[in-house]
Amino acid sequence: MIKFFRKIRKDLLSEGKIGKYFKYAIGEIILVVIGILIALQINNWNNKQQDLEKEQEVLKNLRAEVLQNLEEIKRDHEFNLECLEACYTLLEIDKTKSVNPLKIDSLMGTALDFATFDARLGVVNDVISSGKLELIRDEDLRLLLNQWTGELSDYVEDAMVRRNFISNNYDILTKYIPVRNGDNTQDRSDYQKSYKIKPIKVNISNYQKFIEDTEVDNAWYSHYINQSFVTINEEEVERFLLKILDLINNNIDD
Repeated sequence: MIKFFRKIRKDLLSEGKIGKYFKYAIGEIILVVIGILIALQINNWNNKQQDLEKEQEVLKNLRAEVLQNLEEIKRDHEFNLECLEACYTLLEIDKTKSVNPLKIDSLMGTALDFATFDARLGVVNDVISSGKLELIRDEDLRLLLNQWTGELSDYVEDAMVRRNFISNNYDILTKYIPVRNGDNTQDRSDYQKSYKIKPIKVNISNYQKFIEDTEVDNAWYSHYINQSFVTINEEEVERFLLKILDLINNNIDD
């Protein structure tokens, strides 16, 4: 094709048709420019299509991770609500009535059997650190993904406060009563034990002291408050994840 155009220009020059030569040259330049523009447009279209495909892949990976996190936090939240309810019931035991050792054993076991949400962050961290976040066209979704770890940090802080309190006050929380006595009452779907520990029978007066001791009561109240903050934050995290999931679903071409 280039040889063909070159021959036409050469013939025009040899025939002395300078005016036609320049007109032809200008026309040829215009054709070349148009060709380049078309090629650039096709290339841009191809790049855009590739970016759209990459965006869909990123969104699907994010959705899978969000669904995993939602499943885990819902399960953990159920355990923690049971723990919170057990704390409340322990604190509300009528001290004027006869104690029920089996009930207290069960409540104490449940109240100390809390769960901690361990968020999966591999995909979202990769998306942010690698610059893939810019592939996502939805500005609201990009904003929420950037805020996700910050939202999670509030929960992590409260969970750490709870764990540290339990570690530092375990002897007070379990004063008078063998912790092992609550083992038979604990069955969790995410943690199946191979053995059951036999309880140790202690004098019923130990249980009476347990519910009457002010230091013990204060410790259990503090655990109750810490557990309350954890469950509240779990609900906030779940709502946040559901917002992210809703926006992801709106942007996936299923």
